[in-house]
Amino acid sequence: MRDETRRRLDRAILFYRLRRIGALVSAAAAIVAGFVLIDLDAAVEDRRVSGTVEHVGVLNSKDAARALAVDVRLDDGRHVTVIALKTRNPHVGDHVTVSEHRHRSGRVTYTWR
Repeated sequence: MRDETRRRLDRAILFYRLRRIGALVSAAAAIVAGFVLIDLDAAVEDRRVSGTVEHVGVLNSKDAARALAVDVRLDDGRHVTVIALKTRNPHVGDHVTVSEHRHRSGRVTYTWR
């Protein structure tokens, strides 16, 4: 085998291996990033906030038979939608307390209390 041909072949093999290693490293980095994001979303800081019920509507979900979508205007001016069980029987104008859940990923969710 000529020296030039051998160098081209060695170079082609090297680039092939580097592409494979790069793909594996990228896949591993994506998996690790997914786990980190899941861990960030699992870390939650809870606090209670007060507000007034503005609207009680039907929940568009498979749990519509058991729950309601309640629009609440918090005392600090924010509007949020909270899912409440029908057994809670919320009415427009009721002063309620909801739990605000701040996830480390930046997501904010609210639950009826």
